[in-house]
Amino acid sequence: MYLRRFILGAAAAAPMLVALAGAARADVISSDDAKTFITQSGKQLVDIVNNSSGTQKGTALRQLVNQIVAVDQVGDYVLGRYVNVATPQQHQDFQTLFHQLLSYNITYQINAYQGVSFTVNSATPQGNDMLVDTTITAPGKAPADVGWAVDNVGGQPKITDVIVAGTSLRITTRNDYASVIADNGGQVSALLAAMQKQITRLSAAQ
Repeated sequence: MYLRRFILGAAAAAPMLVALAGAARADVISSDDAKTFITQSGKQLVDIVNNSSGTQKGTALRQLVNQIVAVDQVGDYVLGRYVNVATPQQHQDFQTLFHQLLSYNITYQINAYQGVSFTVNSATPQGNDMLVDTTITAPGKAPADVGWAVDNVGGQPKITDVIVAGTSLRITTRNDYASVIADNGGQVSALLAAMQKQITRLSAAQ
């Protein structure tokens, strides 16, 4: 439960971010490039967590999220089949809210932590992604294994999913979002309202 909260928080990002199924592509990222990317991203994350505070930390974390995570692509994935149900305006509103919610969740969940360390282990292909296994430790907590799915997006490596305790946060989020919509008569507007409510709550807590 600790890591599920610690990373991509409720990362779930409303949680968030098992790779997408599909045939192998010519532009699949190499294991070395994926490990290098996660190593660099991990160093940035650790530096922010251990050396920043307050508003500065929150701002830096939100900037890092938009830099290293394929937020638009993950957003469309978690919206699932409702991408085709949403109006163009609803889809635009969803992506805006998803960006905000992901950033707020990460900031809210890890804002209080210090002394975090991040070790990159192996990298293995998984579908169209390269899954990079890491170990994250923090004072007073047992080490936890976290997998980061990395893909080439627009010619740049980006995180497309986080695997905690064998659970894909991207898939978990898609199921959660689908349940909200289904419970409200298939109305995408109900999900948008729920996301906005969560953003308001998280922003007030920071």
